[in-house]
Amino acid sequence: MNSNPVAVYGLGNMGYLVAQRVAKQFKVKVADLDTVQVQNARAAFAAIPIVDTQDVADVRTVVLCLPTPAASRHVLGQIAPHLPPDAIVIETSTVNPDDIHTCQQLLTPFGLRIIDASILAGVSQMEAGTATLLLGGEKEDISAVQAVLDAIAEKQIHFGPLATGAAAKVINNAVAHAVMVVVAEAGALATATGVDCNKLIALLADPQMGLHRPLTHRYAERVVSGNYEGGMPLDAARKDSTLVLELAQSKGVPLFAIQGSHSAYEIASAAGYGREDYAAVAKVWADWGKPTVPVK
Repeated sequence: MNSNPVAVYGLGNMGYLVAQRVAKQFKVKVADLDTVQVQNARAAFAAIPIVDTQDVADVRTVVLCLPTPAASRHVLGQIAPHLPPDAIVIETSTVNPDDIHTCQQLLTPFGLRIIDASILAGVSQMEAGTATLLLGGEKEDISAVQAVLDAIAEKQIHFGPLATGAAAKVINNAVAHAVMVVVAEAGALATATGVDCNKLIALLADPQMGLHRPLTHRYAERVVSGNYEGGMPLDAARKDSTLVLELAQSKGVPLFAIQGSHSAYEIASAAGYGREDYAAVAKVWADWGKPTVPVK
């Protein structure tokens, strides 16, 4: 076991499992407002309770798994003056990029660094060791705490500079939550029109159709390369969108996400993209000065 202690702040459902996994490779110090959880960690995997800020004087790696950005800032404000000057903080909480940069500003006067290692997993995946870490930060900082990251989760994706991992996590979750609304709307339409929901699920899950095609073909192959020639015209997609709105209205099914997406096709068509592949709807954001891929 590595003799260098790792401090884990936050022993909620996810944080407790993170501390447990780290404890298999390192001596672990833990802190949480829930003293019962702290004692559970002490009994289960010999975690050492942090009772004073001086207790982190020998800690060179701090893992945060806290419920809010404010909690992360509060903890760092308390412990930063007491950490060794070469210590690195691993922020695993779900936060925005600005929160990561604010934390770095808190740490800089003390010679400390932070990386983001957002956890992409549920509790069961973390427990099973199949979670993924979305990393952002300097390569040398990540390398310095690689053993701790490996103890948390073997699968890791380094997205780039500081806070890019946090951004990727928030974007991923946003897509999942938005798709959940679209799928709920699709299910309501299926039920209203007598479509077998299990067969609809199979259709939407088909790699060549449904949910996959917009990402793997239209975004990955067309939007990223700026290739909008041929394919299904945007005006045809707008027509299909109009049809589903009419269907929903006739069946009394309220739509939110699908209705909102229709507006983007209307805007793109009015901008003159109607005869291009319907992936050209991405040009709407470029017209607003917010391109969907980096400008080369």
